[in-house]
Amino acid sequence: MRRSTVVIVQDISVFRGETIQQTVVARMIQSGISKLMGTTDASSAWNQLFRADDTVGLKVNCLAGRGLSTHPEVAYGIVEGLKLVGIPEEHIIIWDKTNRDLKRGGYQVNTGKRGVKCFGTDALRNGYETTPSIAGQVGSLFSTILSQYCSATVNIPLLKDHDLSGVSISLKNFYGAIHNPNKYHQNNCNPYIADLNTHPYIQKKVKLIICDALLPQYHGGPSFKPQWTWKFGALLFSLDPVALDAVGADLIEQQRRQHGIPTLREAGRHPQYIHTAAEYGLGVDDLSRIDIMYC
Repeated sequence: MRRSTVVIVQDISVFRGETIQQTVVARMIQSGISKLMGTTDASSAWNQLFRADDTVGLKVNCLAGRGLSTHPEVAYGIVEGLKLVGIPEEHIIIWDKTNRDLKRGGYQVNTGKRGVKCFGTDALRNGYETTPSIAGQVGSLFSTILSQYCSATVNIPLLKDHDLSGVSISLKNFYGAIHNPNKYHQNNCNPYIADLNTHPYIQKKVKLIICDALLPQYHGGPSFKPQWTWKFGALLFSLDPVALDAVGADLIEQQRRQHGIPTLREAGRHPQYIHTAAEYGLGVDDLSRIDIMYC
């Protein structure tokens, strides 16, 4: 029976007051990727997943602003890992739906020819494809950053609560890759999130998921509510988006229980789409079949 792996790297020293320590994040990333890929050599781990001739997109999540966005320290730590493969900075694109969201998340937009690119789909004249793609019950125009510019993708979601879908982690992060995500929030986003992730642009191009769980939010999402965040100081690594979301949802449920908040099911927003994605064959959602490895 199929099994999956999720690696959790936790280091509370990543915080110095309210500041994220880039050197600690870099160490966490290299440790996590090595553990995930079964090697003691970070360079070897990156080389198992990417090629020197790849153009790699880093899909961040900056919708909620600086307090609840993929930390730039995480994204740029991943850039350093990709450079171990021989991928030049100019072939790496940090991206999200809009330039405005990226700026609010603490990123500096760069559409020039030098250095790591960083821009939103809205920065491009041909930002979305002109022909809709169909994936199950989802019909959308995809960002050309995902469909045309990038040969490989690193999904860098957050670990956060969501008032409609229950949680927003790796699978839902690609709502930021389509032009009409507002259409697909009925029924706690089920089966729409799962349907979207069956599309080849996602299934074939996403090579790695690194979830930013440094300062997750267990209630009140998707907007930033600092009173419901906690200093977890962790990054989650997996090749299986369903397994990562199942583990992430369980971590959020643990925090809700500890703080006397109703479970997501009791709140009427159980993330059923995670199980639907597992039924589609996109990964494993049964925690008993997920090897959770700490380092």
